Formats: sequence, C-alpha cells, structure tokens
Amino acid sequence: MAPDASIPTDDPGVAVVGVGLISPLGLSPWSTLRALLEGRRTADRLADLPDGLDATAVARATGAVSVAVHAAEDPALDLAERAARQALADAQLAPGSADAARTPVWIASSKGAVLSLLDPRSEGRAQAIAAGPVGLVAARVRDRLGLGAASAPVAACATSLVALAGAVHAVRRGECARALVVAVESALHPVFVRSYERLGALAPATPAAAHVARPLDRGRAGFTLCEVSAAVVLERFGARRSPWARAGALATGAEPFDMVRPPDRYATLEQLARRLCAGADRIALVQPHAPGTADNDERELAALARALGDASAQTPAYASKGALGHGLGAAGLVNVVLSCLFMRCGRVPPMPWLCEPIGTPFSLSRVGGALAHGPHLVVAQGFGGHVAAVRLDPP
Repeated sequence: MAPDASIPTDDPGVAVVGVGLISPLGLSPWSTLRALLEGRRTADRLADLPDGLDATAVARATGAVSVAVHAAEDPALDLAERAARQALADAQLAPGSADAARTPVWIASSKGAVLSLLDPRSEGRAQAIAAGPVGLVAARVRDRLGLGAASAPVAACATSLVALAGAVHAVRRGECARALVVAVESALHPVFVRSYERLGALAPATPAAAHVARPLDRGRAGFTLCEVSAAVVLERFGARRSPWARAGALATGAEPFDMVRPPDRYATLEQLARRLCAGADRIALVQPHAPGTADNDERELAALARALGDASAQTPAYASKGALGHGLGAAGLVNVVLSCLFMRCGRVPPMPWLCEPIGTPFSLSRVGGALAHGPHLVVAQGFGGHVAAVRLDPP
C-alpha cells in the first residue's frame, strides 16, 4: 500500500488502449453493453427450460457462451483467445508481429482449462496435468498470438485485478512498452457447481425458476455462474490520443476471513478503497464485488461507504453479476472493461432484479440512467480473503 519509490510522483500512469469481452449476453464488448443497457440478464433464459434439470444443467443453460459450448477444445482456451484477439485488434496490435512479441501477457483465471484436466478423453489433458490448467491457458494464448512472456497469478475471485496490478506496475516501471491482461473462466462442471451449492453460495437451482442472482437486493440467495472472458491492452498514458481509461491507482491485500464466513467489517477493503480514492475527484461509479451471497453485500457496501465518506451519498453502484452471472477469477476484469464502456457511452445499465434494494448511501437503480464524468472504483474479493481494487480515471 505504500507508494512505489521507483515511480516518479509526476508519472502520468497507464492507459487502457484496447478491450475485449465475451459474455453469455454478447460476443463482443459493445454487444454485451447493448444487452446490459436493455436490461437483459442470463436469468431470462430460465423461461425456456424444462422442469427437472439438475443444478449443473441449469447453470450451463443460463450461464454458457454459445461459441464455447461448441468449441473443439477446452472452452476456456477458446474464450481466452477470442477476448485477447479483440483487445489486440482494438489496440491496433497485430498477433505475431514484432510488437506483439515484446508484449508480455498476464493470464487471470481461478480455474483455467480445468475441463481438459477433468475429462480423461480430452486431447489436452496431458498438457493440463503438466502445466496446470491455468498454465495451459497462458501457454496457449502466448503461443497462438505470438506474445512475450506469460504470467499467471491465482487469487481466487480477485485474480484478474491482481493480474491487472502486475501488468500496470510492469508498464509503469518501464519493464515493457505495453502489456496484455486476459481473464477467463469456463467451469460449468458438476465438481464446481455442486461445491458452490454445498457451500450455500449458489442461488437455488430447484426449482429452476429460483436460479436468479439478486446482488444488492435483500432477497438475494446466492450467485449464478457463467462463462466469460475479458481482456485489456495497457500502455503508458499519453501514447494514444483516445484511450478508454487510465488506471489511476491499484491495490491488493487480504482479509483474515473468507467469503463464506465474512467479518463484520471489511477492514482491508475499507483501507484499500480509502487509499485509492484519497485526493481523487468524486467517484462517479462503484462496481463492488457484490456476489449476492447472504452475508456479503451489505457489509461490503458499508465498508466502501466508510472509505468514501460523504462522497458516497448518491454515488451509483452497479452489480454486473445480476445480469451476467459470476465470472469467478475473471469477474474483476469484466467490470474493468464494463467501466471503460460505461465511461465512453455515459450511461449505467439498469438492475431489474432489484425488488428491495439493501440500505446503503449508494444509489441503486432498477432503471439505470446517465452517468456523471469521473473516476470509477472496481472491487474484487475472493475465497481465502483475497482483496483487490482499481480506480479507473477518465482519459
């Protein structure tokens, strides 16, 4: 949390110059944004499901990405490559070029290509065993796109913001001219679905109509899962005329608790948020982790409200997991990409699942609306107490 003495105090920071996003609601950043602004959510698919499906079938029917369902290999590999290619194209960086070869990549996933590991018939099982399921994704994205060195930190649901922090610091210190961060999750498998169900963290899947995520609502009963991949290209701020956003500040830490047994006060989260927002303009949007579990959401927003103080009054908060589902280790970077899109279009989507919003100084809206110009705060928390946050400043 202390300032990095190796970075000049007048350092202009690092900009997001390319974005990619594959979600259950869209196969690109803009198509996903369009669906969110229209109030669509994965729970809309429940109306088409027959009775009697088990929890895994319900999770797959609601949270799957169409192209991943029919991928010839582990869907995590396909999704990661697709999002990475989108971000590279947006940043006008050609895969396999000399510039790409000098671009290191950070792969963020709590599970990686785990379906290759779990399926004894998978062609990639030996590689998944040798490199690990996350290492397999890192090697595949690096090799297929002709990128530089690959890193793959793992920090549960905070993984992608931890990876983002590593990439931002590498660019700021001059270790590389640019960096790519790719986050992916595709783990709609009984091992994980049943695990979250037994932990009491998953929204009920019986009957299927109850499998609805309601983060920030008093009636929430757990999260739903989804397949998702997000990617960003980072460069020194000022290198491009119209970047998406600037990584104003980042921080990582750990709570001495986990998301199943949360503390009464998220002291580490409060400290991180306070440090990140100190001296910044009024925060225009907060994207909390907000998984929709029974014990988390009020406590998380209370900690963020204490950190922001009076500035939290009427600041809008948006919980993407109510629309997309929980992207696990990729969730934080998904919200970073969404914030870039929200800044560009000047709007925040509706949260139609809100029936009785939790009590908080933050503004929670069923209908969404115009978004003020200003910084965004994005938070991620994970099992084991991992915490990470980033403040994104307008370019």
